[in-house]
Amino acid sequence: MNKMLLKLTGTALAAMLITGCAANNEDVPPPENEQPPAEEPMDPDMEQDENNMEEDMEQDGNEMEEDMNKDEEDAENDQQ
Repeated sequence: MNKMLLKLTGTALAAMLITGCAANNEDVPPPENEQPPAEEPMDPDMEQDENNMEEDMEQDGNEMEEDMNKDEEDAENDQQ
């Protein structure tokens, strides 16, 4: 009796979930004819800052590689 009741409630629950998830009651609004906003021209100061940032990142990356190489050389020298 318990197994049968469990199977029936499980089946009923699954059926309710499937039918509830399949319901699509939302109306999709028609697309608006508005044009997307045009991108504003970039401020020259911001463009310069962006270039400086890229250069700084490259320089930091090179410095990190140099530091790693020095650390590896020091470790090799310490082992000898």
